[in-house]
Amino acid sequence: MDLKTNYMGLELKNPLVVSASPLSMDVDNLRAFEAHGASAVVLRSLYEVQITGEMEGKLDQEDMYFWYPEAAEHVRKISKGQILRPYLSYVEKAKNEVSIPVIASINCYRSGSWVAFAREIEEAGADALELNVSTHLPDSETADARDIERAIRKVVEDVKKQVSIPVSVKIGPYFTSIIAMARELEQAGADSLVIFNRYYRPDIDIEQLEVTSENYLSAPGELSQSLRWVGVLSQHVRCDLAANTGIHDYEAVVKQLLAGATVTQFCSVLYIQGLAYITTMLEDLKWWMKQKRFSSVGDFRGKMVDDRLNSAQFEQVHFVRKNVRMFD
Repeated sequence: MDLKTNYMGLELKNPLVVSASPLSMDVDNLRAFEAHGASAVVLRSLYEVQITGEMEGKLDQEDMYFWYPEAAEHVRKISKGQILRPYLSYVEKAKNEVSIPVIASINCYRSGSWVAFAREIEEAGADALELNVSTHLPDSETADARDIERAIRKVVEDVKKQVSIPVSVKIGPYFTSIIAMARELEQAGADSLVIFNRYYRPDIDIEQLEVTSENYLSAPGELSQSLRWVGVLSQHVRCDLAANTGIHDYEAVVKQLLAGATVTQFCSVLYIQGLAYITTMLEDLKWWMKQKRFSSVGDFRGKMVDDRLNSAQFEQVHFVRKNVRMFD
């Protein structure tokens, strides 16, 4: 049974990729990911403001004012002292400890002097770089959507000038036209789009009267949003698609692959079930393929996508069917 897939030019043994999280910053965990069958791992992100702050000798607190509070606090905590050299050293160590591809990650929203650091990440041995471009909130009531989108495109263009390794772009779902934005990023040089970044879920503790964010793990019910857009985008872009968020079992993996995803990324389920659950997902995927008589992932990738229907028509068809049955 052939589970291999080609992601951004990287030959992966299967479509199960561990996404960026604190789990990936422990070498023992990296070894466990590989031992249990993961085909690649994305390291925890550095933040643009951290890189710029260390390169220019200052941490721009004004910029951080408009961040999500949780992200800003994370940066403050780990930005005391040098962080860039240790990150590069960890990339080098990771490459020496595991044979699966190691993908570095940077949270960013605009271009600047920090993009030169991407070259150092490549020189440290990273197999690819993932740009998470959905952290920053618009910092003005007059911010224009096109200005924001152009800034994101420029990040990708400038980083691609710095590196020869593949670059993926992790985006959020909040664009007026996701298809148009996806095409812009592909034209800018993105080798893959990661669909989607999961934003922090703020809440309010009504007893302590403070903002909290304890809901940091995804749930299986969050799968549908990325599933829909993976299916739509697979018909509109040629770059690879990595499905992310809500992937908690082999069924979610199968659904995303049927919709056209090249790989699936997950980490929340590993916090819940443990790292060994990667093996369970992999074996269950093999079992399903055997039952359906598919000998390779390529046999069923994109099988459920109908390019005659766009996303709006797809939603309408199911709405009509549901309501017609109600009156039968």
